[in-house]
Amino acid sequence: MRAPRKRSHALAVLGLMAVGGSAQAGGLEANGYNWDMIFDPATYAAKGTITYVDIDHAITNPGYPGTTVSSSPSRVHYNFGISGEIIDNTSCLVSAQNPFGSGTDRDRAYAFATSQAVRERISSNDIGLTCAYGLDVGPGVASIIGGISAQQLSYTATVPTALGITAPIDIDGMSAGWRLGVAYEIEEIALRVSAIYNSAVSYDLDGTALDGTPFSGPASANVTAPQSIELKAQTGVAPGWLVLGSVKWVDWSVVDTLAVSTNAGPISTDLNYRDGWTVTGGVGHALTPELTVLGTVTWDRGTASVDNAGVLENGTQTDRWGATLGAAYDISESVEFSGGVSYSTIAPGSNLQNESWDRGSVLAISASLKASF
Repeated sequence: MRAPRKRSHALAVLGLMAVGGSAQAGGLEANGYNWDMIFDPATYAAKGTITYVDIDHAITNPGYPGTTVSSSPSRVHYNFGISGEIIDNTSCLVSAQNPFGSGTDRDRAYAFATSQAVRERISSNDIGLTCAYGLDVGPGVASIIGGISAQQLSYTATVPTALGITAPIDIDGMSAGWRLGVAYEIEEIALRVSAIYNSAVSYDLDGTALDGTPFSGPASANVTAPQSIELKAQTGVAPGWLVLGSVKWVDWSVVDTLAVSTNAGPISTDLNYRDGWTVTGGVGHALTPELTVLGTVTWDRGTASVDNAGVLENGTQTDRWGATLGAAYDISESVEFSGGVSYSTIAPGSNLQNESWDRGSVLAISASLKASF
């Protein structure tokens, strides 16, 4: 039996670069989950990716003319991984990434008038171990994929108080998640089909709140990061050409309200998300043995909930359409540099809170370096 994890380089790099355009998808998603390095054709590989995301999404309210009442700051995401063959037919990946994250800045007067935070930040870190066991089935290799993660989530905010001043909230917590999937690959035609389920992760967040006020003291919250499932497929269609696509569902409707318990009573942020769907399709081409290019188009359904009349309730996350252009260059037999630019538009809209926004945009620039040995 051949070792299923030893696939030719061919166009595999394009599969690893695939579906990277969702730099800021629905809900609180940052990078989302990415376990693609488990399919890396090298016996051993290490890769690091940094992505800068700039979001132009200015929210206005007619009661505050000439003022942007809410906006989203730029941010940086990361993904690092080391993969390798452990024993025959078995590969494992150790990874570090930040699947969830979000940020909102509000006009101070607007935040006080609407009892919302002046500043909010959510960030996460996922340290995971993922393994795949493959067996020859027909002309290709079928694999079972499984993994576990330790995950950290933090929430910080600056909130208005009855004293007319702002005060901080700072809470975080640890939890664990798991994943399970399957894949089938035919090396000769660069075909790969995979499906990976990621479990929901429940957190008990603890910390402090309202320092500098008479209500200063401990704070806590319970929140669940959603389950998700992603289907991905790629195949060669001609020498040097690859087509690919993916569909992802995220159970964002499980995230309704973030309620923080404090000495002054609960302080809540209403999210009211609906489930997220992301669909991506693209094509890749090997221009030379060293240089490959990739282009994808992505649609991401807005996760802001709508009422029976089809009007957004209180969120501002509308549908996004985006395109990604990427390239990978083999600096040497063992070192590869890749990068990409993703640009997407955010549909204009309004909600029942009398907030509105014109068409916005998300620009993401990423760079990766991979060493194989």
